[in-house]
Amino acid sequence: MTARAPRARQRRLLALTTAALLVLSVAAVGTLALAVGWPEQPTRQSGLALTSATATTPVVAVRGAQLVDRRTGERVELLGANWPGFEYACIQGRGHNDGGDVDAAVAAMTEWGMTAVRVPLNQDCWFDERPASAFGTGAEYRATLREWVARLTDAGLVVILDLHWSAPTGVAADGLRPMPDARSITFWSDVAGEYRKHRGVLFDVFNEPHSRVDPVTGAAVFALDWSCWAEGGCSAPVENDRSASLSGQTYVTVGMNALVDAVRSAGATQPIVLGGLDYANDLRGWAAAAPDDDQLIAGVHLYPSKRCGDSACWARELEPLASEVPLLVAEFGQSDGGDAFVRAAWDWAEDHAVGALAWAWWDITDDTSPDARFALVEGEQFAPRAPSGTAVRELLAD
Repeated sequence: MTARAPRARQRRLLALTTAALLVLSVAAVGTLALAVGWPEQPTRQSGLALTSATATTPVVAVRGAQLVDRRTGERVELLGANWPGFEYACIQGRGHNDGGDVDAAVAAMTEWGMTAVRVPLNQDCWFDERPASAFGTGAEYRATLREWVARLTDAGLVVILDLHWSAPTGVAADGLRPMPDARSITFWSDVAGEYRKHRGVLFDVFNEPHSRVDPVTGAAVFALDWSCWAEGGCSAPVENDRSASLSGQTYVTVGMNALVDAVRSAGATQPIVLGGLDYANDLRGWAAAAPDDDQLIAGVHLYPSKRCGDSACWARELEPLASEVPLLVAEFGQSDGGDAFVRAAWDWAEDHAVGALAWAWWDITDDTSPDARFALVEGEQFAPRAPSGTAVRELLAD
């Protein structure tokens, strides 16, 4: 375990050395790479040039149970927040995202001390063939995302692109589905193909795999297990997880193996985040079921309402896995008006994980919204909002 104060000093040192990296030529970077000795390339694909579209962003790679910058061999920590908007605004016909993709937001993120941002996406909105209700065109959506990714990575922030909302053909991607569908393979082939040379961009291939019960009867209708998680081939309800009723229609799921294959077949060698069962809260079978790829990160979501929601469970179930592979707290948050859980999850992650990303970088002016207490920021300058935002800002500064 590493003490929090030294790790904060490491982050400040990394910020100071970032400027120096800008003056390195491509040849010098390559020479340094040969000197430090990097991990082997993933077994599923031939290696590409180890480049990044942004000189200031780490070239992230898995080395054992840690993440490193391939240019320097230094440890990389993914500390920051989720930036929602691209997953829901477009499919709701309101815009490509929910706004806030501005320089002031990036300035606030870097001033807070963030090193990474997770950006949730919508499967339908990525494509040119999309529901009529979706805003704009697929080309415009992709271009807007490209511009936002560039702003973030130009500031030295690692970006994690996350497939958040999806749906099978003929159904609008209007919320969370239990598992990926056949179009998710095409989605990741396209996304990975576009970002394959941008080594400051990582991929979280499916947000929150989960089982489903009938919201009317409470009866189980889809029980997700690790075999289905890995291989797919199961039948899941077509409705999103907030639907008031189920139609009985199902779709055939695809598994994590197929999504990892889609990314690698597109030529992308970046690390891939895989969340576990029960809305990414259960990682007990992750090690045995994960695809054969040495650039994988185990993703966990921590909320006080979930089964594994305290330090005892984290010690029992997550710490053994975190000693074998990089474990990222891809989401954590609290919405009951306090910040004790936010602080506990952060403290645990600092000692055992490769990073923690708070939910969520929102400015919500409607205090009656169920999402308002998750909001980390407020105002045009993105000031930290109490209690979660002020807690995260403080923790990043420690």
